[in-house]
Order: sequence, then structure tokens, then C-alpha cells
Amino acid sequence: MDRHSHAQGVARRQLLAAAALSPAAHALTAPPGAGAPRLTADFDPQAAVWLGYDAGHETFTRDLAAALQPQVRLKMLVRGADDEARARAVLAAGAVDLSQVQFAHDPRALFFVRDAAVFGRDDLGRLAVLDFRWTHYGWRSWCRQRHPGDRAAAADCALRDHDTSDTTDRRLADTLGAAVYRSPLAMEGGGVEVNGQGLLIANRPLWISRNPELSPAQIEAALLRLPGIRRVLWLDAGLAQDPLHRATVTGRHVGWGTGGHTDEFVRFADARTVLLAWPDEAEAAVHPVAQINLRRMRRNLALLQQATDAAGRPLRVLKLPLPRVVQRRVFLSAAADGSLSHEWSADMFPPHEGRRQGDWVWQLAAASSLNFVVANGVVLVPDYRAHGTPARQHDAMMAVLRQAFAGRELQLVDAIGANWVGGGAHCATLNEPA
Repeated sequence: MDRHSHAQGVARRQLLAAAALSPAAHALTAPPGAGAPRLTADFDPQAAVWLGYDAGHETFTRDLAAALQPQVRLKMLVRGADDEARARAVLAAGAVDLSQVQFAHDPRALFFVRDAAVFGRDDLGRLAVLDFRWTHYGWRSWCRQRHPGDRAAAADCALRDHDTSDTTDRRLADTLGAAVYRSPLAMEGGGVEVNGQGLLIANRPLWISRNPELSPAQIEAALLRLPGIRRVLWLDAGLAQDPLHRATVTGRHVGWGTGGHTDEFVRFADARTVLLAWPDEAEAAVHPVAQINLRRMRRNLALLQQATDAAGRPLRVLKLPLPRVVQRRVFLSAAADGSLSHEWSADMFPPHEGRRQGDWVWQLAAASSLNFVVANGVVLVPDYRAHGTPARQHDAMMAVLRQAFAGRELQLVDAIGANWVGGGAHCATLNEPA
């Protein structure tokens, strides 16, 4: 990018940051008797759930589709005709009724379709899409962390990311005939947690990493201009096993994540009930990653217990037990293929960490019981008993979810393959409101 283009980009961001959120399709002023625009919650009635497709996640996609179809219409956002054909074969193998599945194509479609768009309603109750800027999960911020103190290397690192998924949400809106609300902020859907009634829970470090050109006060002001948002509840940190891209968590423990998506550690079960990730305290006494999580969630708990919803009413906070930390040993190699979750290289880490090719590290899965999917009468719950979580821990988690989602069926799904690349069941689905 030349200097003139960069200056234009900076000016545009400053202008957008100073301006009120505006819809691309219509004026914000509601006609008499119309409702107010709003972002919808996952627990609201759903018209459809979208899925993505990627090689390597076929079994996971099949299981999600088979569990969801009895409850909600399925739609799939895939990159083209070849991927649609592959996806159809996968769903057919799971006895999914393909005549009831709608497909849409986008060359930049994400497997983790949750992050491609955020849905809401406009002032007439029609479907709307909130258009955030796309930054490939804060890639530039990761480059600065990867090359601390070396601006040239950080800039070169940033240039290597040529993803152009910034238009996927707008193209999806065109497909659906939905209004589009534009925001100056950068974020993915997995980092947007709302109760549908004006309250947004935000992970402060995550929003700062995505919007480093804005101050925290500017970020909050822009959040309060999102459709229907009247209060922002800031939390201090997400799960340790969800770092920004590939990074060290502590010691030999490393992870591949989003930098703190809320759908990994805090979720609304209804407009006033909040589920907060809670590590097993016995595990936290012996495992360094569980220790970090316990400290972080204790701080978040204190903030939630003091908070109110947009109407000033206190929240009901339930601690949802986390699974046991899931980890595997991987060796660092100069020949590592960075697209594969189990291949790691020493040059993926900042030089000051002193990693060497041939050394080994503990790779953490972004495993979380909070990455569940709510779709009308069902809740799809990640199951970690096959990955080291004791039955007592699993049963305690299920008991809290039954309390939070009384009247909905709980179904289990194994999401470990997605967890190794920082995703999960919620990440791989996108709720379209009814």
C-alpha cells in the first residue's frame, strides 16, 4: 500500500469512528409505530441455522446438521459448486434431508460461519445484517506481538495476509434481501454477545486488539451506536487457551485461538441469565492454564455480579463448569505446514521466547462447554468425556445447562477437531432469527 492510499484509509477510519452508525439500506429514523432496530440473541426464535464447509471437518459438519435439522431449517454458505457437492455428500451420509437444505455460494465463505456475519432486525422487524470490518482475527495485532520492537518485520508479516472476507457479510445480506448496518468497528460474530434487549457483553482486550487505532472510550461509543445497544458490560479477559492466533499461553503451553471470543467463556441463556466459564478448582491447583483461567473468571464474576441489564435489573449469573484442559505434545519443525493444526514451527513465536526447532510444546485445544449452539428447542453441547473430562465434571456441566435452558433438549456433539484451530460448535453455526 502506498503512502497516499494509507492516508486515505486512515482518514476513512477516523471519519467512520466519528460518525454515528448508519444503515446502508434505509434511514435509522423509525416510522410511527415501528419497533427499534436491534441485534438478536441466540436464544430468540430461529428461522434457520447456517453451516459452513471445509475439508477435515466433515464428520463434525454432518453431526451438527443431523442434530439441528429436526429443530430448524438448515442453510449452508460454501465457496462454490465443488464445495456444495462435497457438502451434499457429507450431509447425505448423515441422513440429512437435502431437499430441506438451502445453499448459498461465496468465494470467501468461512467454515466458522459465525464470524462472517451478525444478524439483527431493522426498525420494521425485517432481517438485518451488522457489517463489521474484517481483520482476519486481528492479524496485524498478532504481527506486532510476533515481532515486538521490529516495525518493519511486523509490517511485512501483516502484508502476508491477503484475506478479503470483509465483503462476505454484505453479500450474504444481498442474498437474503436484508438491510445492512455499517459499523466502524472491526470484530467477528464470535466476539459479539448480546441479550437482544440492549445489553452487550464485551471482552475488553479482544475489542482493543481488533481496533488498535481507537481508544477504549471510542470503542464503547461506537458499540453504543450498534442497533438497539444501550449498555456495554466490559469483562477483563477470555480463556487462556484462546490466545490471539498461534501464541504462548504460559511456559511450554501454546494455543491457536481468536484472542478472546466471548462465545468461549460467557454466554446469555436468556435476557438476564449469564453463563460464565468456571474451571475445576482442583485442576486449577495443579495445572498452570487452569490456574490462569480461574483468576480471570473470578475477576469476570465480580464484574458480572455488580452489573445490571439495560433496564437496570441485576443479572443472574451461573457458573458453567469447563472441561478438563485438553492438550497434546507437538514438536517444532522448520518444515511445518502452518495450515495444519498439529504442525508448529519455532519461527511462529517471538524471537525473545527462544524457541528452537526440535523442541516440544504442549498445544492446548480451545475446549469450552460455553461454545454451545441454541436452536429453538435444542442446545448442542460440546462433549469432552472422550478427551479426559471426568464424568462428575461433565454431569455438573449438564446440570447447570438444564437449569439455564429448562424446556430445551440437550444434545451432545464432539467438537475437538474444531477446538484445535480455535473454534467450536457455536463458531461453526450462524443463527438467522425468525
